[in-house]
Amino acid sequence: MVNIGFIGLGNMGLPLAKQLGSKIHIKVFDREIDKMANLKSDFISPSQSIEDLGKNCSVIITCLPSSIEVKELLIGKNGLTRYLKPGSIIIDMTSGDPMITRDISIELSKLDIEIVDAPVSGGPKAANAGTISIIVGASHIQLKRIEPILYAISNNVFHAGSLGSGHAIKAGNNLLNLICRLATFEITSILINDGIEPGRAIEILQKSSGRNYTTEITIPDNILSGKMHQGFATGLMKKDSKTALSIAQRHHTDTPMANLAMSILEKTISEYGIESDMSSLALTYEKITGARIRPK
Repeated sequence: MVNIGFIGLGNMGLPLAKQLGSKIHIKVFDREIDKMANLKSDFISPSQSIEDLGKNCSVIITCLPSSIEVKELLIGKNGLTRYLKPGSIIIDMTSGDPMITRDISIELSKLDIEIVDAPVSGGPKAANAGTISIIVGASHIQLKRIEPILYAISNNVFHAGSLGSGHAIKAGNNLLNLICRLATFEITSILINDGIEPGRAIEILQKSSGRNYTTEITIPDNILSGKMHQGFATGLMKKDSKTALSIAQRHHTDTPMANLAMSILEKTISEYGIESDMSSLALTYEKITGARIRPK
């Protein structure tokens, strides 16, 4: 039987581990020990160290804040590779940087250890529902090896291409999400200032050709509800968007809309902090336009 380890129980890692651990035996680890207590399943066993995972698991799933943490975990001082056996495979579900992942792969290959990228998109809601999109960068042979594991998390598994392709698409997707979010706030603000009730505007836009994730999920669930919490920090959006822009720069692709979106994101971070929720962008737009999107 394949022994599977899961490292990183944050906003995304926790529901992903819950989904996987509802169907397959896994060992989990997080530096914050209390997070492991939130996983209650006969199929989930907490681990006290990465050494324990490395010595007992041939498949390791990582879901960390960025590729920097993944690199340090795997090949840094006292890294996980000290304990992994040859033939092991890493499934990195972090929203990462494709270039760093490819660099990590070169080092791991010297130890006969493989890595694939499999970031996810859809947010904590889709992760908890088991419907999240998993975007895989791997060879066809690697994909066949890990597919049963990924399908235990979600039925929405997509093969993007070779190593790094998953991370590239995820970064591009998040930058697109940022642009669409800001455009939707802008149009909604115009309509509010023209006397249309915010909920009515979003309801109609969602049934029209301008519909997007912001009209479907972000504004109804997080803004109009007054909750003002999506569970995704502005700092993480900045990190992913910068990854997409670095790909653009590498290929000499101009990005006028993305640059404008980044300037508004930076304004929000400057005012509300890098840990502020992405819902804070609505507050920025309220100040820019004078239109209140939130409930009064």
